Amino acid sequence: METNKLITWIGCLCAFLFMLNSCNDSLDGTTFFTTDEMTIAETLEANPDKFSMYVEILEKTDFYNAFKSYGTYTCFAPTNLAISNYIKERWNATSISELSSPEHLEFLKIIVKFHTLPTRRAASSFVEGRIPELTYTGDYLTTSYVGGGGIANVQINREATLDQYDIEANNGIIHAIDAVLPPFIDPVPKIMEDSGNYTIFVEALKQTGYYDEFSEIYNEDGVRINFTILAESDAIYAENGINSFADLANFISPDNSDYTDATNDLNRFIAYHAAQDFYYSSDFPDDGFISTVLVNNAIKSLKTDKELKINETETGVDDTWISLLSESSNLPAKNGVYHTVDKLLTIFTPEPKYQIFDFTLTPSVGKLAYGTWYGDDQNAGPFTNPRVFPATRVRILRQSSNPSYGTPQDGGNTVFNCGSVTWLEFDTPVLPKGKYEVRVCGNQGNNGRPVFQIYWDGQPIGSQWDMRDNLVDVFGSNWAEVDSLEMRSKGYVRGLKDRFNGSGVSAYDNSNWGRFIVTSDLLCPVQQSHVLRLETIRSGGIPIDYVEFVPVD
Repeated sequence: METNKLITWIGCLCAFLFMLNSCNDSLDGTTFFTTDEMTIAETLEANPDKFSMYVEILEKTDFYNAFKSYGTYTCFAPTNLAISNYIKERWNATSISELSSPEHLEFLKIIVKFHTLPTRRAASSFVEGRIPELTYTGDYLTTSYVGGGGIANVQINREATLDQYDIEANNGIIHAIDAVLPPFIDPVPKIMEDSGNYTIFVEALKQTGYYDEFSEIYNEDGVRINFTILAESDAIYAENGINSFADLANFISPDNSDYTDATNDLNRFIAYHAAQDFYYSSDFPDDGFISTVLVNNAIKSLKTDKELKINETETGVDDTWISLLSESSNLPAKNGVYHTVDKLLTIFTPEPKYQIFDFTLTPSVGKLAYGTWYGDDQNAGPFTNPRVFPATRVRILRQSSNPSYGTPQDGGNTVFNCGSVTWLEFDTPVLPKGKYEVRVCGNQGNNGRPVFQIYWDGQPIGSQWDMRDNLVDVFGSNWAEVDSLEMRSKGYVRGLKDRFNGSGVSAYDNSNWGRFIVTSDLLCPVQQSHVLRLETIRSGGIPIDYVEFVPVD
């Protein structure tokens, strides 16, 4: 009997998941209950004054039973007034019953999927940015506080505000919204063109050939892609005496009208305005770089408590920078997002800049909790950054007893623990061209540790790093009294002063956390990301912490 119940439960769950992801989007009419509490569908139906029209949509699209079944979902439910306004404007209809064509039904299905998340997300988790989970249409919803602080002012996709929020149900949570969220259909360039505020920039996209490129939604392998575009509006161009595309072309590329040529100055100017990824303003690095479509050229990002500074000169005197106009930025589309800059975004060449790269904060693993495994059979997906060979599971470890690098957001002091792998490699942050000293840090001083040779873009660099040795092994018990020049002569720098263990001891005063100098003469001739590999000469347990890139005059 218990086996039959389990089989029934699994079968019901599979049917529901199939419904949400199949072309037919249909159920067989059977409803399965987990408890006697009200489900999302029942909760909506119990409030007809507010949700009767959305219930009609669910029934018409065969999604009603889905929201009356197993699962955990977030339902952004438009109110009756919101739906009435929407169908009147879009189809000149006054009731859901009038929407009966196959085209109507297909679009209504998209609306339901677009308004649904596959997890439970309360309003208290809304931040200035995108909601991490994709909707059932594969899109990100965004939340904004452009109207001021507080949940009452949050805007969803800059289209709707919360009429009511955190309505609890057995299988999820409901947020009532005062407008229907138009599903994303068009790519970023089309949305910008339709707005009418970017006629010069859009014409430049067309003349350079980037309009079509930035309109792609899937790559040749069928994988969804995103673009982030930073654009000048017509008003910003006007402030700079540019009132037409001809003015812009004459300003940027007066002597070459072959705008599709990748070496043309206007072509390079437009390529520099786009990144092939999704960057809401909250996704911009606190202090780092964003690679652009223009090869070997990145945008510098620096966040302060008050503003986002793009391409700050950092001269110390009369520093200049560009920022985003908040009221016309963070505007999503089917394949990305676009922002409006407040000044001309010309190609910027940054000075070499100190950067620290923490393995546990890389994009593909940074959202995993400490103590969790990371590997090709985990939720983190296949290895992308970092990568190990042979492909195996590795682990993010919290080391509160050690002064390793980390932040409160990632659970405190963490290391990326690789055991007995042949090599570990990762894509570095974008480094401005210049000369760098490269340092690496990990928990050293144990006979079970490995010996590494470091490779840079496939070529060996610097000295071998023997993690079996700590500062005591190299300099003796009085290592703390060794001056910095002598320490550097043997390839070490003391640990960071601002990293502490659970007892309050700094890495600077801990012999296991000295920084090994891989090389102090690494030349980066162009601005780009690189591949750094640590290849084992002797295998062992590998608690890697971070790599530093220090500019050298």
